[in-house]
Amino acid sequence: EYRVSLMKTLDILQTLVSEQLLSPRQLCNSAWAVAKHVNHDKSLYSSRKDRFVLVKDGSNSYSTWDLKEQIDGDATDKKIDELFNIIALRMIEHLQQTRDKYGKETKLKRVQPGELSMLLWAYANAKPRDCPPGWEQPRRVEKMSIEENRGGTPRGGNVDSAKNVDVVTFVELDDEGTNERSSKGKKNDANSTTQRRSITSRLFDSTAIAFCQGEGSAVKESDKSGMLRNCTFQDLSNIAWSYASHGACGTKQAEALMMFVAKEAMRRMSRSMGSTSDQERRILPRDITQIAWALGTMESDNSSVGDVLVHLVDAINDYWIHKEESYNERPLKDWRCADLVQLATALSHGRLDNRPVLIAIFEEAMDRLIDRSRGFTTSEISILMWVQARLYLTAKIHKIFGSFPSSASRALLQRMQSLKNKEVPNKELLPAQTMRHRGLGSQEQANLAWSLTVLEQYDDNVTTLLQNVFHAASSNEEGMIQLEHAHQLWQAFFVLSEDCPDAVKFVSYEFSQYLEKKWNEEKGRLKQSSSRHKAISQTLNLMKVAHRNEYDEDVDVAIVLEENSAWTHTAQDNFDVVEGRMKVAVEFDGPHHFTVMASSGKDLSAIANGAKISPRVLGHTVLKYRLLKKKGWTVVRIPYYEFDKIPFWASMERQRYLQRALKTHDKIQFSGIDVSEYKAMVPNRHSRFD
Repeated sequence: EYRVSLMKTLDILQTLVSEQLLSPRQLCNSAWAVAKHVNHDKSLYSSRKDRFVLVKDGSNSYSTWDLKEQIDGDATDKKIDELFNIIALRMIEHLQQTRDKYGKETKLKRVQPGELSMLLWAYANAKPRDCPPGWEQPRRVEKMSIEENRGGTPRGGNVDSAKNVDVVTFVELDDEGTNERSSKGKKNDANSTTQRRSITSRLFDSTAIAFCQGEGSAVKESDKSGMLRNCTFQDLSNIAWSYASHGACGTKQAEALMMFVAKEAMRRMSRSMGSTSDQERRILPRDITQIAWALGTMESDNSSVGDVLVHLVDAINDYWIHKEESYNERPLKDWRCADLVQLATALSHGRLDNRPVLIAIFEEAMDRLIDRSRGFTTSEISILMWVQARLYLTAKIHKIFGSFPSSASRALLQRMQSLKNKEVPNKELLPAQTMRHRGLGSQEQANLAWSLTVLEQYDDNVTTLLQNVFHAASSNEEGMIQLEHAHQLWQAFFVLSEDCPDAVKFVSYEFSQYLEKKWNEEKGRLKQSSSRHKAISQTLNLMKVAHRNEYDEDVDVAIVLEENSAWTHTAQDNFDVVEGRMKVAVEFDGPHHFTVMASSGKDLSAIANGAKISPRVLGHTVLKYRLLKKKGWTVVRIPYYEFDKIPFWASMERQRYLQRALKTHDKIQFSGIDVSEYKAMVPNRHSRFD
């Protein structure tokens, strides 16, 4: 009865919109109301979930088909989608009519900032991005066989390979291409001539233009009429959240808007610090952290917003952490747990190594783990663990990072065991569904296994938690597993099998074999070398060093030597037999293997003045090299900040660099007088290109 009444109402609403009988304000309210219904009842509108599936058979062929048409007989999904599209078209028309071709305002009344904020929220909520930040593809989900899911064969037993059956791999897709990437990132939907822009994407661009009109008036002290200036702080945070959640980060319009939002937020924070008015000084952490989260999320796809995120985090540090009146106190004690986690996630996505802010977040988190009256949810604890591992924050940086993994693991075990005492007994495994019932789903389980392995702190609390994580992950009631989770679990399992065997002693043979199979399939996929990989390969060809590109385990450039080889120019051409040989993995580490070069405004100024700052390597890269070393590879890293400064035309300089990095030759004769002699690399070295 409710569904029938709602459909009748939507029919009437669509007629009103089609006949242009609603004002812009009413259009915004309508979109917001429909989005609220969709948010309340997920069955009304499928958004992107389960709309398409990718079928994988034994021949490795792929095909797609529309699942929605087969399961959605009442066409509710189609009706709501059409309504969203027609509202978006009407709003695009209105926004375009409020400015003439020269960008000046017309007499047509423009929509209010709060109404546009509400409109953006509605579309971001109903049409979220289809890929997580920084991902090339949507999530992939696969169904495990019964043996793989609930296998009880002890490790080391036999398994019948004939039990391997074809499976269906579900892939979440979105027909609107909501994950738009910048040309400075991976993909630029705005500049693509082959892909049609979706209506929703056009709406986000038009809204960004409306907010940014006036040559940056949002950050001009003299201009009081800018739309962003008239936004509330909540409106600013909702705008930022909407663009990040929808994935609208690959256009110049979205980039400009996000920068203006951040600058307006910083302007208000600066003004608030010097104000005596309680109302002006009242800035809620949740609004600022949401803007920071949005910038961090977008930075994963569009590096152009990175600098403004650096300045915003500096402003947060000045406003809350380094206030004189809060010195030696808990500066973030009044923050909600969700705000702490959101800011930590922003720093992680943005790859910012802002030590004062990170230390303040984790010190406050540690206090709350001890004082459970203001405790985190289990999911929030797992996110903080992931942030620490992602940024590779260890005890060498600060003592808090040395103690947090164990304390967090103990807190999670206490939640699962419903214990009030501080000691957690190391007894039998908890029931497999305990984790899920306590808020630790498959995503959290995979993140915990991966994070604790990266951080390498294996005390009793961590070991017991890892045992339960693998037990829960291998006992999924639905028998479904996201392939990215399987890859995380395999990395953890492989490393732990040697470094902490107790942590994986309960993992069944079938499940470990399944994880290994999925990992090998992923690493055996066809790969395309980047331009930097090709440059290294071409330079090695000039130096007559035999090698193989994109080899097993995602090795960028592989070199195989005899055990007693002194120089790598003696490398063998035959890669069929590598047993008993020295395997050298030449890994080019691009920017996303490191923290950003400048994590504070001070760093940005120093770099502008010629200072040299070496970024820290991230956790996923640390773990990859540990995996390679355990598989017998000697890893040689080529960081981008060293290789990229050598001009593309300076082939001899590139040869000199690789000669020292790889010990290729004793001497390289470029000409009768130009000879390069081998010298070992030294830390913090400088070249004539610095």
